Amino acid sequence: MKIKAYELKSIVEKKKYSAYLVYGQNKGLVREKSQTIIDTYKDDQTEIIKFENDELISEPEKLSNEFNTFSLIAEKKIIHVLNIKDNLTETITNTINNQDSTNLIIFETGELTPRSKLRKFFEKEKNLGILACYFDTERDVQDLIETTFKKEDISISRDISLLIAKRLGNERHIIKSELEKIILYLKDKKEFKAEDILKCLSQNEDFGFDDLNYNLCDGNVVKLDKIINQLYLEGINPIALLRSAGKHFQKILFVNQKIDSGVNFTESISQLKPPIFFLYINQFKNQVKKWKTSLCYKAIERIMETEELCKLNSKISKIVCWRTLRNIASIKYS
Repeated sequence: MKIKAYELKSIVEKKKYSAYLVYGQNKGLVREKSQTIIDTYKDDQTEIIKFENDELISEPEKLSNEFNTFSLIAEKKIIHVLNIKDNLTETITNTINNQDSTNLIIFETGELTPRSKLRKFFEKEKNLGILACYFDTERDVQDLIETTFKKEDISISRDISLLIAKRLGNERHIIKSELEKIILYLKDKKEFKAEDILKCLSQNEDFGFDDLNYNLCDGNVVKLDKIINQLYLEGINPIALLRSAGKHFQKILFVNQKIDSGVNFTESISQLKPPIFFLYINQFKNQVKKWKTSLCYKAIERIMETEELCKLNSKISKIVCWRTLRNIASIKYS
């Protein structure tokens, strides 16, 4: 049966299920939720036994033997199976269907498609629990950051928690590791600014679309190359890069047109939806000054033409996108 993350602990406490399958692309969250089950179920008289999928493929009887026998050193057992795959579905089905045990099994793995035999089995069985772990949204990450800081008696603003969230991405184990570094860095500081956070995060070379857009419009070609390369390695489609850059230029164009009509910068920028992140306001202001209306039109036109080329021939889309963004970044402002 499918279960929600927020109800996991109470379900484990009630001993509602004899086995759990925790899966998903968010490996850090999968590991965290598996550990939640272990920590909730175990006591001083619990033996924890771990297996890898490949180990059970060669000796499938190990799973049934451990699950259906008493521990020699404790009152109960938790069998924790890592990287489980569909090729063990029959073994798992036989083990659980023939159970005569108060022990618990936790199966942990990555993404499983709706066609997965293992996923289908856990979803239909009433005495089994299945939990999907998806990537955190930016809001989820922000809430996690604020909760973590609160536990450490560190007070931060929503702006700074958003700054950290934007920098850390959505992989739970990476987020927690980076938060530990930030907490160590800030622990003895009574007051700190966004710049202190950036200094702490400067070693973390994870880039996003904001990094792409602002380095593009600043003409920072060397940094731009590095950002594009990383985004490609992460599987980001070139068209997504072009559209992000195009939207940034449209914001600059909008503000320029407002200023040309007599509206001041502060009032013009306040009309942007979504708003410019506070940390980038001065940088954005400088870009508005550099990228006059005519230049914005040229950049947007070039980006749109490149997107059409990318759609016509996906094989060359990466190099075409890279060349266009690099050429735009190299434009000399008048």
